[in-house]
Amino acid sequence: MTRLSRRSAHDIRAVDRAATRIEEQSVILERHLAAEGRAEEQLRHLRHATGLITRSANDGVQAYRRASVAIRAETEREDADPDEVRRATEDLRTARARMLAALEVAGRHYPAATADEPDDRAGLPGASAE
Repeated sequence: MTRLSRRSAHDIRAVDRAATRIEEQSVILERHLAAEGRAEEQLRHLRHATGLITRSANDGVQAYRRASVAIRAETEREDADPDEVRRATEDLRTARARMLAALEVAGRHYPAATADEPDDRAGLPGASAE
C-alpha cells in the first residue's frame, strides 16, 4: 500500500458509500411514498429520509474534503508518483460525481418552490421580510 492510498483510499470509499446510502434511501422513500396514501404519513417518511440523506451527504462531503487534502499534500511532495495521484484524483472525482447524481435523484422527491407559493419560513429568524 502506498503513502497516498493509505491517506486517501478510506475516504474515497466513504464518499462512494455515502452515494450508495443516498441511493438506497431514495429507493426506500419511493416505496414508502407509493404505498402510503395519507399526506401526513408521506410527510413523515419524507422528513425521515431527508435526515438520513443529509447525514450521508455530510459524511460524504467530509470524506471528500479529507481525501482532497491528502491528494493535494501528495502532489506537493518531491517523490510523488504522478500516476498514483492521477488515479486517486480520478477515483475521487468518480465517487463525487456518483454522490452528486444520487443527491439529484433524491432531490426529485421535493417540490420546487415557486414565486406564487407563500414563504413557509415567514416569521422565522433569518427569513427575509417582503
